[in-house]
Amino acid sequence: MQVKKVFITFALFFSMLGLSGTSFAKEAKIDNAAILKEVDAQIQAALDSIPAADAQKTATLIKEISESASNLSANYKFEFERDKAVLKLKKARELTKKSDFSGAEQELKSARESFIALPKFQ
Repeated sequence: MQVKKVFITFALFFSMLGLSGTSFAKEAKIDNAAILKEVDAQIQAALDSIPAADAQKTATLIKEISESASNLSANYKFEFERDKAVLKLKKARELTKKSDFSGAEQELKSARESFIALPKFQ
């Protein structure tokens, strides 16, 4: 009888761990417009860093842009278009690592245009 009580106690204990208060907390929703402004500013910073020809710094800035863009969400079409823009950022980052700064600049400008067009898909 004692083993049964211990088993039930442990089962209840571990099930309560799975139902912690943080699992029910609402996620802080950031407005897409604010994120798009931040992404645009980050793209400008990356474009400004290209003339210095510092591949590592520019690649890091582009990675930060991709991370910020991952917070954008609305509907399926919006996210599909966002993913296309993020792929352009990925290509720009690869070109930066290869020291092809003119190609990276073109990809960043193309990604910027894609991000500017995103609000019409909401």
